[in-house]
Parts: sequence; structure tokens; C-alpha cells
Amino acid sequence: MATQQNFQSGRAIALTLTIGAGGTLVVGIQPLLLETLLEQGRVNASQLGWVATAEVLGMALGVLLGTRMLSGRKGRPIAAAAGLIMAVSNLATLFANEPLLIVCIRALTGAAEGVLVAVAVLSISFSIAPARLNAAFLTVGAAPQLLLAYLIPAVLVPRFGPNVGFELMVGVGLSCALMALCVCERFAPQALQPLQRIAWTQTVVLALIATLVMAAAIGACWSYIGPLAAESGLNQEQTGTAVAASLICQLLGSLVVAIVGWRLPFRAALLGGAVLQAATVMWLLGTHQALEFSIALGIFGFLWQGGMPFAMDLIVAVDSSRATAPFVLPLNLTGLSVGPLAASYFVDHSVVGAFRVGIFGCFLAVLGYLLVFRSRPAIQVSTGQ
Repeated sequence: MATQQNFQSGRAIALTLTIGAGGTLVVGIQPLLLETLLEQGRVNASQLGWVATAEVLGMALGVLLGTRMLSGRKGRPIAAAAGLIMAVSNLATLFANEPLLIVCIRALTGAAEGVLVAVAVLSISFSIAPARLNAAFLTVGAAPQLLLAYLIPAVLVPRFGPNVGFELMVGVGLSCALMALCVCERFAPQALQPLQRIAWTQTVVLALIATLVMAAAIGACWSYIGPLAAESGLNQEQTGTAVAASLICQLLGSLVVAIVGWRLPFRAALLGGAVLQAATVMWLLGTHQALEFSIALGIFGFLWQGGMPFAMDLIVAVDSSRATAPFVLPLNLTGLSVGPLAASYFVDHSVVGAFRVGIFGCFLAVLGYLLVFRSRPAIQVSTGQ
């Protein structure tokens, strides 16, 4: 589909990106919410992993289903209902004590959050500059995550109690429901029939697999940053500083792409980013100094968020209908969930194996990109880069 102009007004796009940011807010503060469940004895350490996985996979499923359900005339009430479900399920989490029930509630929460994210995904997928709008979305979503990641433990919990994180998410869900009702335009182009016009060519499948593998490689490393820092001789304060540096660089990465970086050819950005990411992981494995570790982890975060928007350009390039473009974010979420699971089989007394899995995944993604780029006719159909 050749898109000459955005199908939504600037006001509608601003609202959809904000709604989507509300859906992704949990990604940044999930460790704090999980820590609350653990400290209250409602789940143990192993059950904590199931809770985290259930919510993220629920979110991925919610995005997939949401991109289809929201494309019709009933998009607004469906998005509003998702916001209400998000609010109610977070409220229900406050009163749930059985681990299995908590897993189910958080899976439902993730699905509702995913539908809200799908509101933004549709705007991004069918915009005139997907990478730029995707980077703007990542920036909009990252800022409140950073702010609340600091405010919840440092300011809000001492004043309002340990459950304040879930209570905030109730408010976010209600706010998203109200904003959804304020969007007076369709969430997707009127002629779009999602998931019914997909041409599952070899090039499309390879591009989707490469996107998934790259996200899994990042997830495998990110989930074991804490243990690696401890093995490298960093204390908790130094580890926290390194993680904070990475979060700031993640925000900068998406911001730079939103302002100027989106003009880069996506081929160079994806290939170069994957190779540099592998080199950065090798650097992390070899450093034992706090400052050097923080710098390396900051570069890791910058490359991570700076590279994600270009995956959208890749999918748009290989599928001119853009029917598969809404799959990009669910694939990234799935990869971030699957990566740690795969890495867990390669760690024992040391977590170095997890980072070797990440390095292998980066180069596997490079191979996938190269195979896609060799399919020149498929690439040239719908890209001007």
C-alpha cells in the first residue's frame, strides 16, 4: 500500500501514541511490581518468573489481536474496554494471594495492555515515516518509565505503601480508556483488512524471524545484567548506576532516531547495529571496572532502542501491503521473553553463557538480514531507501 500521507491527524496520532505509552508503562516498572509480590510472600522466586512471562506474552498476544479488532468501526469502545480491563485487573492483583491466580490476572493485564499498545502500533505501521514515529513512540514511552522507576521506590512507596505501583497502573488504565474515547478518527485506514492480505513469502518470513532473533539476543543479555555485574566485582550501588545509565541511553537512542536518525538507510542501521551490539556484549564480558561497565551498558541500551525502529522499516520494505507491520512489536516482546528462557539453559555458577547466547543471536540476526537483503526485488517494492 503506497501511503502518501498520514491517515490520522496530528492530534489523533498524539493521542494514540500516549495510549500506547500507557500500555507499555509496565515494561519499565515491572521489576518493582514483581518485587512487591515477592516481598509480600504472594509468590516465590520461581513463580515470579512465571508472572513476568505471563504478562509480557499476554501483551504480545494483545497487540496481535488488537491490531485486528481495532481496525473496524468499533475500535474506540474496544480500546476503552481494554483500558478498563487493565484498571480492574491491576486492582484485582492487590487482593490476589494464590500464585496461579496472580499469573492469570497478570496475563489478562498484559493482554489488555497489548490492545492499548496496538492503538499506537496501527498509527506507526501505516504512517509515512514508520521508523521516525516508532522512535517517537519509544521516547514517549520511556520517559514516564524512567520517572516512575525512580519515584516509586524513593518517594511514593515510603509515603503511600508498597502497593502504590499497582494503584498507579489502575489510574493509567482509566486514563487510557478516557483518551481512547477522545480519538475521533479510525485507528487504522478504512480500507485495511488486517491479517487477511498477508503474503507469506520467504523474504517476509525471514525478516520476521530476524526481528525475533535480534530481540531474543537482547533479552538474553539484559535479563542477566545484575548477576554479570556481581561477577565483575560491582556492588549494588554501582550496578544500579550502570542500569540507570543504560536506561538513559535507551531514551537517548530512541530520541536521536526520532529527530535525525530515521533518515539512515535501515539496511546499514540493522546490520551495523547488530554487529556493534555483539561487540558491546563482548566488551561487557571483559570489563571489571564500574565506569567502564556503565559505559558499555549505556552503549548496549543506546543500540537496543536506537535499532528497534528500523525493524519496522524492514518489514514495510518486504511487505508493501504493511499487513505484517503490526507484528513487529509483538515479535520484539516475544523475543525479550524467549531470550532469557533460552539463556537460562546455559547458565550455572556463572552467567557468561547467557551473554554468549546473546552474541550468537546477534550474528544469527545478521545472517537473517543478509538473506533478506539479497532478495532485492522484494525489498525494492515499497521502500525508497
